[in-house]
Amino acid sequence: MAIQTTLSSNGAPLAGVTVSSGDQSAVTDAQGATTLMLLTGDEVTGDLAGHDPARDRVAAEGPVSLELRDNVARGTVTDPDGAPIAGVRVFVDGGETMAESDEDGAYQLPGVPEAATLVFKMPGYRLNEVQTATSLAIDVTMEPFAARALYSPAAVFETAGRLDALLALLDRTEANAMVIDVKETDGRLYYATDLESAREVGAIRDTPVFDLAELLPALKERGIYTIARMVSMKDNTSAAARPELAVRNSATGEPWRDNIGGAWLDPSAPGVAEYLASIAGDLADKGFDEVQLDYIRFFSDGPYDVADTNLPNTQSFRLPAIQRVLRVVSSRLDMTKTFLSADVFPISFIVPDDQGIGQRPEVIMPYVDYFSPMVYPSHYGPGVFGFPVPNDHPYEVIDETLKRMNVEKEGLPVVIRPWIQDFGYGAFAPYTADQVRAEFQAASDNGAKGWMIWNARAIFTESALGPPVEGEASGPTTSTGPEAAAPGTSPSAVPSASP
Repeated sequence: MAIQTTLSSNGAPLAGVTVSSGDQSAVTDAQGATTLMLLTGDEVTGDLAGHDPARDRVAAEGPVSLELRDNVARGTVTDPDGAPIAGVRVFVDGGETMAESDEDGAYQLPGVPEAATLVFKMPGYRLNEVQTATSLAIDVTMEPFAARALYSPAAVFETAGRLDALLALLDRTEANAMVIDVKETDGRLYYATDLESAREVGAIRDTPVFDLAELLPALKERGIYTIARMVSMKDNTSAAARPELAVRNSATGEPWRDNIGGAWLDPSAPGVAEYLASIAGDLADKGFDEVQLDYIRFFSDGPYDVADTNLPNTQSFRLPAIQRVLRVVSSRLDMTKTFLSADVFPISFIVPDDQGIGQRPEVIMPYVDYFSPMVYPSHYGPGVFGFPVPNDHPYEVIDETLKRMNVEKEGLPVVIRPWIQDFGYGAFAPYTADQVRAEFQAASDNGAKGWMIWNARAIFTESALGPPVEGEASGPTTSTGPEAAAPGTSPSAVPSASP
């Protein structure tokens, strides 16, 4: 019996389709045709790579027709100037397969179902979501994005009027993002969740500080990019509940404590990476635009002679341990709409070793989207970069630091976005507006995509901040695919409300 195979979208004949029924099989020719010995009622299946399989049953009369749907999304990703962007992650929202654009910006993603949402994800650009239609030939233009963030500790949400005041400041200025504490050194989560791994260690509060189901939509409606700051290794609650995860005191057998009584998780202990990944994944599932790992390092500032870790506490073991934690967390977030960042000490770019904490650019940069050095000039020691008092030279100190970081990131898609200071430290007076602006300038001059301002009390120098950026959209670029675009318009750019 004659069998005809065609492409479902336009009826074009499909060659190379494997047609089978029972023990019989054949391959269609250039006209999409072949024959099999069939009886009425036999089931016939057509299979071709890059297409959904088609099935039909033999009717009493006439040939068998099989229509196969092309399931490979393909196209080119470019910037607004038309230049190709390499390394863009392309995946179906909720799917399990990912592709990356090549040096020409081209991508191919197989296995795309009907009515899917394609996600295009690249640090330094707005998340781009495209609804698929009949054709899966989709070219996308990625819009650059730089987060200019203000630190938002729990006090902002616990004290009446603080959140409203911060939101008003965001409305009045160029700031477009918030870094929100979700887990501090205490280890208990500030947000409402039913995450089982957190419940097991007692990290869920009876009265959460905020409910992300209410908070995040409200912030997104205002066009605010949301970053979840998650203290990682310093964790009193988890260390007490699961001492096998913690740095141990060899003299007492209890969790080791630093000079201010803080307990630390051991990055080399089995289960630590998975616990942190579960929290990061929960934050992504709840809708944060970015998860930021702070204290992503080994313990410090305590009685080292009684500190006991799962593996020898040497650099050759510390670096792979930190690398594995980042790899596990990164894998959990890779195919979500949430970016990953990490806070790091700049010292790792000034000295050749890890300073005993496992932070080196080569083990962190490959696994994060945003690399966030804490380039506070007040924290640089006398003589660094030739300055007796680095605090007095904010532009020069940050400029030199970021120059070194740009060398380390060469060839990687990671984007540098530093923490900068708007505070006084020790004997140093609070920074002036001019000093804060000097930090902005140093970041900009070295290609950093935005900045984050640290002030532990969340009190910021408004005069240092510019006005809102005219014409800056707040959300990802969204479209319904080329078939739904009006004639003469781009299929890739309709702003939505979430960053």
